This record gives sequence, C-alpha cells and structure tokens, in this order.
Amino acid sequence: MNMRIAAAIVLSTPLLVASCSTFAVGKKATKDGSVLISHSDDGDPTNDARLIYVPAMDHTVGAKRPVFYSTESFPRYVGSWRGPGYEPDADTKQFNITKPIGFIDQVAHTYGYQSSTYGVINEHGVGVAESTCGAMFGTCGRGSNIACEPGRKIGEALLSIDELSYIAMERTKTSREAVELMGALASKYGFYGPPDSFEGSGESLIVGGPDEAWVFQILSDPQGKSAIWAAKRVPDTDMTVVANMFTIREVDSTDKDNYILSPNIYDVPKLKGWWTPGQPFDFTKMYSGGEYAHKYYSGRRMWGGFRQAAPSLKLAPEYDDIRYKAAYPWSVKPDKLADHKDLIAWHRDWYGGTQFDMTKGLQAGPFGTPDRFGTNSKVKGHWERSIALYRTNSVYVQQLKHDAPGQAKGTASVAWFGAGPAHYTPFVPLPAAVTQTLSPFQEANPKKFERQSLNWATRQIMSVCQIRFDKMHPVVEAAQKKAETDGQALVLKMQQGKVPAGLLNDLFEKHAESVRNDWNELALKLTFMFSDNTDIATMHGLGYPDSWLEGSGFKDGPPDVPVEDQCPPNCPRAGPLVV
Repeated sequence: MNMRIAAAIVLSTPLLVASCSTFAVGKKATKDGSVLISHSDDGDPTNDARLIYVPAMDHTVGAKRPVFYSTESFPRYVGSWRGPGYEPDADTKQFNITKPIGFIDQVAHTYGYQSSTYGVINEHGVGVAESTCGAMFGTCGRGSNIACEPGRKIGEALLSIDELSYIAMERTKTSREAVELMGALASKYGFYGPPDSFEGSGESLIVGGPDEAWVFQILSDPQGKSAIWAAKRVPDTDMTVVANMFTIREVDSTDKDNYILSPNIYDVPKLKGWWTPGQPFDFTKMYSGGEYAHKYYSGRRMWGGFRQAAPSLKLAPEYDDIRYKAAYPWSVKPDKLADHKDLIAWHRDWYGGTQFDMTKGLQAGPFGTPDRFGTNSKVKGHWERSIALYRTNSVYVQQLKHDAPGQAKGTASVAWFGAGPAHYTPFVPLPAAVTQTLSPFQEANPKKFERQSLNWATRQIMSVCQIRFDKMHPVVEAAQKKAETDGQALVLKMQQGKVPAGLLNDLFEKHAESVRNDWNELALKLTFMFSDNTDIATMHGLGYPDSWLEGSGFKDGPPDVPVEDQCPPNCPRAGPLVV
C-alpha cells in the first residue's frame, strides 16, 4: 500500500503520530566503548508515555505467549500478564482488560525489561529505538479493519513493532539475536504497521547491545500475511540517523556480518519489474514511501544529526527526492568520540546557529520559542521540523556496555530516560539492573494532571516557557545540567560498587523522585521569576525585542496622541489677562 492510499484510509480515524528521531553510535566511536542508541517518542497527546518494568518470568512447558493489538494510545495494555505495573490502577481501572489477538510459542524463561511504547532496555543491556516510516505496502492487524489494504476486510498479520520489540526484550541477550528473532517472527506470523498513523505503514528499529547496533527496517508483504525486512549493522566507528524514513540502501545478501535480510526481499521488485537480478538492490528505493508531511521532514533531521556528530563534513541541507537518490552517507565517523550527553544534546537541537534556527524570526514569536504547534487553519504551509519537538512524549538514550569483571550484573548498561520533550525534560538514569518501575514514570495519564508524574511536570515547564522562552529556558538548562550531573554521580557510585545491590532500586527511585519534585518546583519558580513580563529580581520590565516589534506591525498601530496646539490653551490674547 503506498502512502497516498494509507493516508486516505486513516482520514476517518484518529491520528496517532509517532514521527520519531533515532540515533546510533558504534562502540569505537564512544568515549567509554559503549554502544549508544536513542529514541524520541514524538507522539500524539493520547499516547501512553509511561515507563513500566516487566519482570523476568518462568513459564511451563508448552505455554503460549499472548500477543496484543497495538494501539499506542493510553493505556497501551491493562492486565496482569506483563507484571504488576500494568495491573488496573486509579488511572486504568475503567478500561477493559486487554485481550490477546493471538498466541505464539512461549520460552521457558523471559528476561526483565523496562517498557515504554517499545522495549527500552532489558537486563542484558539490549535496547531498541523506533521510528515509523512510509512504506510501499501495509496491512491491518489481526481481527482489525483499520488501515487494511484494498481488497481486505479484516487483518491477518499478528505482530506490530511494539510487540516485536517486547518479545526481543524478553528473549535475547544480543542485538543480533534480537534482529534475527524479530525478523523470523514477522515473516512467520505477519507484520502490520501503526493502525492510525499518517506517516506510513513501515517501521524502523535501531537495535543496540553492548557489542553492536543494527538498523532493522520492516514492512508488510503485499498479501498482508508475512513481512519484508532488512537489517544493516552500524560500523563500530560510525554513527547513523533514522528519522521517519527507510535509510538502508544497497544490500548484500552474501555479507552475513553486516546484513540480515528477509528471504523474500527480492521477490516483489523482481515480479513487478522494478529490479532485475544482477543490478544493485536499493531497499529504500524499492520499499520506502518517501518523506511525508513535507519535503525535508525526514532529511533535515538526518542532516541535523550528522551536522552535530561530524560538522567537518559540511553536508548540504538541501536535496532532491531523498527516496530515489541518497542525500547523505548512510553513516558517518564522528569528529570526536561521543558519550550519552552528546546524544542528549542532539535530541535538544533546534538547528541553533544555522539558517534554520527555530528560535529566530517572526515564527519564533517575540521571545524566540523553537516550538511550532499544530494548526487547524485553512492557510496552507509547513513549519520546519527540528529534532527537538514539543509533542515528544518521552525520549531516551541507551548506554549499552558489558559489565566489567567483578561489576554487579546490569550496572554497566544505563538508559537515560526523559519524560517529555528533550529540551524541557531532565534525563534520569535507569540502569539495566533496576528491577522495578520508578514511580515518577509510572503515571502519565494524558487526560489527568498528576503532580507525581514527571511527564506532567515536564509538560508544565514547556507551557510556562512559552511565556518568555528567551529568559526562562536558560534557567531550565541550568536545572537540567544539575539533575543530569547528579544522576551521573549516582551511576558512577553504583558502577564503582559503592551501592549495595539491595539498595539499588531504592536509590534510583529516590533520585527520580527528587528530580520530579525539582521539576514541579521549577514551574513555580519560572512563573515567579518572570511574572508580568518583568524580571522580578530587579523589577525591570522586559518589553519586546526591536526585531519583533519591527515585523509585528507595532509601528503601524494607533498613532501618537495629537499635539495639543489648538485653542484652548493656544488662543490669541485679546488683551491683558485679568484675574
């Protein structure tokens, strides 16, 4: 199913936007030898932004693993099968228990992991980062009639990218194992894309582990019963970007070290006459639906990521049709070794210092906000799409590394979790060894403000900052730096063996609670510091920038008051004034 057909199908259904930005950095390109991957869940306001721990479990011989339909809206699942964190609570008890749409064979033991809309990190340091992509073919999920391809009334495909990522978290110890497992299951049971998404019916996962990272890109087969997919290994010396569009180009089925491909990858293009055996096979050209929303929606973020990692390349921000002709290298060698703080900074990028700087010009308002909210206007046009985005539900950077000899299991790999837009949220460390849900991430009801929720505290900061972004955001940046420095100190303390295993959960819980409390207080602090567009510390009115006044029509407003030069008081004197 091509993009136009997919768009037409979903016009009558609610949009679940998942236009996410993802990065990967190989272990020889990082400061500490860890593999780095990252994901921003740039979703619809109804999406489920909770981070919930799924415990390790043992299963009986012959057991079946239930598979659930993917909605991504809140709540994504209600029930006991995924552990106590998903059991009905005050926010979810009014929803029905989620029923499976099918089953696959279960394994004897499944690993513990942190789950968001997708799997985040498991106890072995395997993690994923997701980005929805336009694709040539798509189908509806088993039992569903939403987003079915022409000619189909009800779906047969069993697995979504959400469920595939969870199964990978449950069953694999390496990123290669994860890719091979997800590919095999999708081919066997069928894959369907996001049911209510205008971006397209394909998906991309960056799959990382302590040894390597892979880019795994997948779509349905034309019959809606299987899947077509390709995975490419990220060079250890390089970094790559995926931003809502397939990126894998020429594939080599003989290179088993760097490519893992579905058995049917060549069949459809050969049958349709798109490709002749013996020619180079470009996965993106054959199977991508191209960019959506507007030109540069995906490619500009690719440029933005490469620009930050390797500015010396001086890559051009403009290009032709990026589906048919690659505008950028698939991966680049960073100018300097990266760490998790660099990826956090990449996710906070609004193209500052470039011709696309989102804090400049009339579009940024009087106070330079980089945020461009959606419109309901009949006026046609497009905002620039930066990596930092106001509608990010969560964003995380996974720092994946083997435990050193003598180091406690699961303490080397850490997910840095941000509960909201990257430029407003603090990133809180969550080691793979943590075996519980941290309470500030447990609650993120999109229709109920919750003071105990870090997601809502972040959203409140974002709203407050729109009042006076240029003055308020530097205060937020200082608070982010403090929170993340404190988090790093706690991680180092843990990795040095100075945190008893029995206290690990409690210490990271207390740190997350402390950050959440600080963020609740920060909203009040910002409101006070710049109340009434005044610097309260000096009681100096802040006014407006001259550049904005010039462009806003301020000079064309009401004229100055008339000069009072008539009679009275300027009357001719007829004679001496007598009092």
